[in-house]
Amino acid sequence: MGSRISKNILKGGFPLVVWNRTRSKAQELEKMGAKVVDTPKDVAQRCPIVISMLTDPLVTENVLTGTGDMKGMSVLDGVGHGKIVIDMSTNHPLVTSRMAEKFRARDADFMEAPVVGGAFIAEQARLTILAAGRKESVDKVSPILQTTSQKILHVGDIGAGMAIKLILNLHLWITMAGFSECVALASKLGVSPKTLTEVFNNTVFKNYVTEYKAQKIIDDEWNPVATVDLAVKDLRLAMDVARDIEVPTPLGSLVKELFTATAQMGMRDFDVMAVAITYGKLANVKISKHVT
Repeated sequence: MGSRISKNILKGGFPLVVWNRTRSKAQELEKMGAKVVDTPKDVAQRCPIVISMLTDPLVTENVLTGTGDMKGMSVLDGVGHGKIVIDMSTNHPLVTSRMAEKFRARDADFMEAPVVGGAFIAEQARLTILAAGRKESVDKVSPILQTTSQKILHVGDIGAGMAIKLILNLHLWITMAGFSECVALASKLGVSPKTLTEVFNNTVFKNYVTEYKAQKIIDDEWNPVATVDLAVKDLRLAMDVARDIEVPTPLGSLVKELFTATAQMGMRDFDVMAVAITYGKLANVKISKHVT
């Protein structure tokens, strides 16, 4: 996702300085005109606006504020007056609140901008961005964010963007699991996934999963748009947040275990819709001809 957003920024005519822990992953951007540097600190020193999109809260906090091996080389080590740091990762709201305090103590600002939409949506520059933080900062960075987004929603102060992103993801994974359960039951009763999906899409029950993700089951094609491993990561984070604030999430907990089981069955790098294969195994009905 980060590479696609970076390409959109370059195509939008903005100069770009990039850092990646694996330098080779930045080569394509370098060929497009980006300047590749050695540390996150270098990015912050060169740029008035810094954008991060990283794998999980621990990595994000380390790269941005130097809580681990990036100490002395982090973005925080390179910021100063008037700079803005934007985290577009899926993160823990309490982590982003903690980081915001550190950046504001350096006279820089911090905002959240997690995205809604898959990689193919990013390629089409049609992501929805959940911006949270000071309105003046959101307005200032909007021309850059608009290179990759048709909708920038200012959802409130720090914490709100990440909270809503986690909730949307939780809803999506629960919906995928729910539809997969229906597919397994229908298949056991002799109704094909294709027929079931067509009926869903011609009723009020139509949704993103039935319109787009169900095609993975119908085609028996599991190349990932988003991986099972990503769903496990998102669900684990959502459950961590719910535990921290003592909110019961029985459906989320069950769905996390279903996706975790799917990963452990050798489908970690399959498309997230492979949870339907797990349901098929539980029901002793074959959802995929290719997955044993």
